[in-house]
Amino acid sequence: MTWLDGYLHCCALGMEALNLDNLAEQKGLTNMTVVFKGKWRINYNYWTSGTWKGAPVGQWAWCEPTGPTVFAPNLKWEANQPDNFNRSESCVHFRFVLNSTGTIMTDRTCESRYIFACKTPLRTTPKPCVVSCPTELCERNTSYFDSSTSYQYLSNYFSYGDWYDACGRNFLIYKARLSNWKTARQQCCDIGLTLGSMESTGKSECFSKIATKYAPNLFGDFWLSGTDLGCPSNFRWCHLNRDFVEPEIKWKDGHPKPDLDCVYLEVRNGSQLLVTADCGEKKNFLCEIRKKATSQRAMQTECAETWDISIAQIDLLLNTAKFLTANVSLNLKCFLKCVGVEVGLFDLGALRNIEMLRQIELVTMEDPVKMQQGFVAFDECSGKDYDDECVNAYETYKCGQQKEPALVSKIVKLNFDNGTMYSPPAPCVFKRRTCWMSENIPCQINQTLYGWFNSSYKDDYGKATLHNGKLYYVSFENTVSLLNAADAYRHCCELGLVLFEPTTVAEIQNLKSAALKASVQLGSTLVGDTESINQTHEVYCRSRKVIPNSLFITTTWPRYPCIGSVIAISGYDERVVAITDTKQNNDMRDMYLNPGKYTYTIDGLQTYICARP
Repeated sequence: MTWLDGYLHCCALGMEALNLDNLAEQKGLTNMTVVFKGKWRINYNYWTSGTWKGAPVGQWAWCEPTGPTVFAPNLKWEANQPDNFNRSESCVHFRFVLNSTGTIMTDRTCESRYIFACKTPLRTTPKPCVVSCPTELCERNTSYFDSSTSYQYLSNYFSYGDWYDACGRNFLIYKARLSNWKTARQQCCDIGLTLGSMESTGKSECFSKIATKYAPNLFGDFWLSGTDLGCPSNFRWCHLNRDFVEPEIKWKDGHPKPDLDCVYLEVRNGSQLLVTADCGEKKNFLCEIRKKATSQRAMQTECAETWDISIAQIDLLLNTAKFLTANVSLNLKCFLKCVGVEVGLFDLGALRNIEMLRQIELVTMEDPVKMQQGFVAFDECSGKDYDDECVNAYETYKCGQQKEPALVSKIVKLNFDNGTMYSPPAPCVFKRRTCWMSENIPCQINQTLYGWFNSSYKDDYGKATLHNGKLYYVSFENTVSLLNAADAYRHCCELGLVLFEPTTVAEIQNLKSAALKASVQLGSTLVGDTESINQTHEVYCRSRKVIPNSLFITTTWPRYPCIGSVIAISGYDERVVAITDTKQNNDMRDMYLNPGKYTYTIDGLQTYICARP
């Protein structure tokens, strides 16, 4: 506001415009910059009621309800102030400075715009209720962590429940221990995560995709960080320190219910809804953390993955000329909203005015002219009111790029070049196997080859062998270096066969005997594609037969590596093992489906065997 508008607004509130009765009062405000310096959340520049108009010659006065009051001696001005620059500065501006100076006054043009500040004698008035979130610090308990990794990673981290990796986050459905709401929060903190939140439709939809893709049978009730403890019907996500925003919330019919103060996620057959319950009930719970990165970069990744936004699209946002003429998708608009909310500059509905003005102050602090230009742009851009939250965020950002692109660029840079590191408590979330071959590769019989196939059949890649009354096709050793897994799958199909699907040690021993009869020494031998079910067991995609846990070798290689893998019979044992690309540590599934991306043969597999379905 201008100086006069700020003064009148304070009067309308029944208060005085800011004034300093004496040096002690200024020192009291200065002390705020010491006490709250590390967590400063208010603005920096404010109008006071001070002016030289109507004051004795050569002096300044506060415009108070009882009349003008001349400034007390020794109040602290900025160096070389007041100076009545251009003979136009007749009003007093007050500024917090987060250094040894603390607070200062300057004279400014009365038509400049600053945030207004008022004061009044202390009154005892009822305060609005505040949700009683836990006050204990959310910190790791080192006793849960592996000392050999300098306490970076959890010991036996799979024992806590089911882990998922999506939308820039690691999620854990904690099943190791049923807990009440408060204990659930502490258990997440102990292992380096936080109790989960479903604060936006984007995040809720992201979690739905996880459940649909990786855990279609997911069923249960999982505590989240939401509660209205101490403030009925005013729910808040405690971990985020953020109120619920109703358009973003999907409650179950009949909820929230009175006197049920804690929130859980009810997952049933792919659907999920928020439900209230007594905080003392014991349930499983959902923990989460962003992937490791600087905090803002991790947040950007999360928003990009949630709304399926590419790096090129993000770069577009910072290229003013292209952005202002581009046809921007709804997803990119929602990405803007997501980033704005996470950075703290945008509430669901509109800009967070005080925070946005503080950002303008931070990047223009020593240039009053640019600060005023930023405030004018804020006034023009902050009133967007569209039905769609994503469109609101986009139109606000677009307006800023049109009015003050350099200022917007500085604010973005200020909020994205942060060095704080997040550190998930595990080296990765292991990649589950899916039915990628059977879902992506048509299994077509070649009638000619099918007609030729018998016990004497032989081609460029392998030959038939009869063993214990059963006919097999055994590839020559190292054929997969010429014929990748996808081609091996196709070749079995052409012959009217399928990749072998062993479920016992005896079957594998029999298979190796069949290969020896064909003069082939089996190495790492590809089997049919498999699918991980709820991280508890593995099944063959074609036959749906379960592979017993005892059949897996996990002493030398993890059952679920950090990258895409396939299952193969070990060349040294009568069991199976997860195989990855041992040369370049690439995702084997991607290498098989997109071989043109890679310039070398795939290392890790040596043979395959086809059998009758």
